[in-house]
Amino acid sequence: MQTAIYLSFITASISFTVTETKLFKRLREWVKERNAFFGELLHCGYCFGHWVAFALVAIYQPKVVVAWPPLDYFLTALLIAWFSGIQWVLMCWVMAKAGK
Repeated sequence: MQTAIYLSFITASISFTVTETKLFKRLREWVKERNAFFGELLHCGYCFGHWVAFALVAIYQPKVVVAWPPLDYFLTALLIAWFSGIQWVLMCWVMAKAGK
């Protein structure tokens, strides 16, 4: 469980950085011009966080539930994405309060 929590912080950081910061604004706009689906994906931190969580689970292979491995990895990725979604909302709220 500890690994999943750590991965949720990483997921939230990556999804916030890609979907909300000026650093990736040109990339988001470029992708949106070429493909509407992927463009929307890069504008939604919650959606993008799911894909980041699935990638991190594929790399690190943490297990929260001991069950059939594909189901376990799927549920672990959803848990990480859920935790990171909460963190992403908090980061957006803090940035809005800071006027950024």
